[in-house]
Amino acid sequence: MSTVLIRALFTSLVAPAGPALPPVISRSPLVLFHVDSGGCEACGLEVEALIHGNYGLAEAGVSFADTPRTADMLLVTGAYSRMMMPVVQAAWEAMPQPKGLLAVGACALDGGPFGKNYAMLGGLESHASVDCAIPGCPPTPRAVLEGIVSLLSPASVVRPVAATEE
Repeated sequence: MSTVLIRALFTSLVAPAGPALPPVISRSPLVLFHVDSGGCEACGLEVEALIHGNYGLAEAGVSFADTPRTADMLLVTGAYSRMMMPVVQAAWEAMPQPKGLLAVGACALDGGPFGKNYAMLGGLESHASVDCAIPGCPPTPRAVLEGIVSLLSPASVVRPVAATEE
């Protein structure tokens, strides 16, 4: 019985996550830098699943950087906490121009269940101009990727992307 469970686990890890997204035509990939600014960490885990899962980031024209100095956009998950505010600001200031801000999840947008209090500043929408907002608690990796791809499409109007079930 345990062999069947192990085989099912490996099959689910290797199997494709869903239909492939259409390739995005661009000269270079969109490079993102991820900062988790506090909260329950669920959105951060979904972004990590996107990075390390089989979602076709390279085909979609997306990559992640290890440093903000080489990133095009700052991807923020979690509520905007007072302790992480200097970290988010330092990452933003280290990024070259032009740059953008991507808020993933309800906490990053408006604070979610973590409203303004002594430790939390609420969401990014009340502190900065968000270029792309992806709602959800948490949004699926697929919803995050679709929101990012909407930025890359030539005729896109940046708008929030509805969270979808997988």
